[in-house]
Amino acid sequence: MTREDLVRKLTNDYTAAYQRYRSSVLYGARAVSLAEKAKVQRQESDLKEGVPGFRFDMDAGLRPLLWIAINLAFPKGGKRGQPMMLSDWQAWDTIVLFGWVKKDNPKVRRFTDAFIEVARKNGKSTYVGALLDYLAFGEVDGVSCYIGATSLDQAGETFRRAADSLKLRKGDKVIVSDSKNNKQIKYRNSEITAIAAEPKDGKLSYAAVIDEYHQHKDNSLLNSIASGNISEQQAMLIRITTAGVSLGGVCHEEYKKCKRVLSGELEIPRYFIAIYELDEKDSVDDPSVWPKANPNWGVSIDPETFESHYEYARASEDDIIDFKTKNLNMWCHSLHKWANMPIWMERCRWQVDESELEGSMAYGGLDLSSVSDFTAFTLDFPLEDERHVQLTHFWIAESMVTAISRQCRIPLRKWIEMGWVTATPGDVIDYDYVCEYLTWAYSTYQIHYIAADRWRIEELVKLMPPWFTDVAYEFSQGMKTMSPTITDFERAYLEGKVSDNGNEVVDWMMSCAETFQDSSGNVKLVKPKKRTEARIDGVITSVMALSNAKTNDMAAFSGSVEDMLTAW
Repeated sequence: MTREDLVRKLTNDYTAAYQRYRSSVLYGARAVSLAEKAKVQRQESDLKEGVPGFRFDMDAGLRPLLWIAINLAFPKGGKRGQPMMLSDWQAWDTIVLFGWVKKDNPKVRRFTDAFIEVARKNGKSTYVGALLDYLAFGEVDGVSCYIGATSLDQAGETFRRAADSLKLRKGDKVIVSDSKNNKQIKYRNSEITAIAAEPKDGKLSYAAVIDEYHQHKDNSLLNSIASGNISEQQAMLIRITTAGVSLGGVCHEEYKKCKRVLSGELEIPRYFIAIYELDEKDSVDDPSVWPKANPNWGVSIDPETFESHYEYARASEDDIIDFKTKNLNMWCHSLHKWANMPIWMERCRWQVDESELEGSMAYGGLDLSSVSDFTAFTLDFPLEDERHVQLTHFWIAESMVTAISRQCRIPLRKWIEMGWVTATPGDVIDYDYVCEYLTWAYSTYQIHYIAADRWRIEELVKLMPPWFTDVAYEFSQGMKTMSPTITDFERAYLEGKVSDNGNEVVDWMMSCAETFQDSSGNVKLVKPKKRTEARIDGVITSVMALSNAKTNDMAAFSGSVEDMLTAW
């Protein structure tokens, strides 16, 4: 077969794959999620209505597929060494990703940013490695491209797929360095380098893959790469990931943004998004929905092996959560959790206008902190329909903001800007700021009582006006006290009778909380021992505040703050 015949055949095959995948998604030939269908519908809408400044060029979309088939081979498995032909879903994604170009300059593509989230074992490392090979060695000579990961070891999977795919076809022309401290592919005058830190000065990225994005604690590496792309109109940044367990982390925040784009709520015209997941109402126990998160079902995913893995995993809470995140691409928030987060997110985030609460009766919960934790204060407002809305505020030392953001993988700066968290100057929380807020709250609402843990309370009392000791009382966080209050709070949130008023910090902390149970059946909220990034301060104060509101007759109080301090 001549090269011209091969190109013609590949063009026909991949054009057919594009149409075949489109039809299967839009007309129900296979199980697809709302997100996957929205991805295809977005393309259909763009083709019909047009995108200002851009046009869709099928030939441009086919170009990387043809280059990959001619220049790369499958690096692993039974197809090792064979020309790399991509699956229908991969072909469709590639054609759309590369097919939109500027009307007045076809060398400039529309999509410069991509987010691809899919379950493991769907060939994503091979796929994204092939795309990076094309971007590095198939478009422009003399460019630098990167695989950005949390460590070089973590980048190794995609790196080796990219290296082996090319070397199997190009042999010794490809120079590969694959050591503990250096992972680089050189071919002709271009290179791909795996990095876990900012690129070296003077190097601009033509393309980059942010690998397993859910493991990244912050966007420092991504931002460093993206900042170097400004001068290159063709530069592309691809985030590739599976779901994770870090609610509030940078990847989960990006995932939520992408879902808004797919739903039409948010418009980012130059952002390509592909999410393969189960829908909210799908049951994990239903095999018919498993292909939604696994578009390579029946190709690299063997149904019988998959079901066997599920049967093994379902016997253990840890294993089934791991199965959900890695094999079904479900955000499960925590490997060990107390709260049912889907129910919490559905029923406990209804909101009221905070200004309408001014002058209302309120009951507080206060938990002071050590250096690396949050200080939290929750006000519970009982409503007439037996529901409770809660307002929670947090404090953290300014010097800890960057470290906590990275350690906990949370958008702490954003939360500070939203007003949920106050960063106080210095290395420790300045209680003057806490006192100022408490005094403002006391003058704004009818605060009857404040339940407070005795930890460091004597420092706060010295700074507070006299009214504080009149309304504050000790709330023991021992198991006998906490157990019934935890049960009450759990019942309230499961019934949707308590809300955090949309506070994302509380949502994150709810996802972190675990319970410890003693031999008598008493339970206590604790931070996960294996997750140093977890915090539960806002959950503790929410539980305390609700209990305070429900027992405002003081019958269960163990003593005033003055009694507490006298006892010491």
